Amino acid sequence: MPTVVTRLPGRASRQRGPLPLPHRTLSNLDVSVGNSEKRGLLYCRIVPPESGIAIHLFCVHLGLRAHQRQAQLTMLADWVNGLPAGEPVVVAGDFNDWRQQANRQLKAQAGLEEIFTRARGRPARTFPVSFPLLRLDRIYVKNAHASQPRALALKQWRHLSDHAPLSVEIHL
Repeated sequence: MPTVVTRLPGRASRQRGPLPLPHRTLSNLDVSVGNSEKRGLLYCRIVPPESGIAIHLFCVHLGLRAHQRQAQLTMLADWVNGLPAGEPVVVAGDFNDWRQQANRQLKAQAGLEEIFTRARGRPARTFPVSFPLLRLDRIYVKNAHASQPRALALKQWRHLSDHAPLSVEIHL
């Protein structure tokens, strides 16, 4: 059964089984643009004891305006590019990217690939959860492989969010 590693409103990181505290680092990175709305990225670095390989996780909830998202994506790309080369990176969350501009920017600036686009040619429909039409939520990877991407647009998820959750297996 997955265990919640940490949770902030609208963002969560999950893993299978417990992970001792010395093997994880948590940060909330401010990506607010201007004075309009506060936004943050949840960053988690975990080092599973059995592999010893650091894995970098980012959970995002980007701004509603295009200029905010562009600036936030640039900040995210800068953080990803500052990580040690070759270490796995997973970025997931609500990108509010209904025009589907984030894929190109994150690929060009940080080498991140969106897993649904890689597997199916375009991001998953996730909003609203009751009848998903918009492709707002994404999972990106770098230095890792992903399989079995699924959007869980099921009735049982409606109480958690107005977005359908995404699920994927990450292979290092």
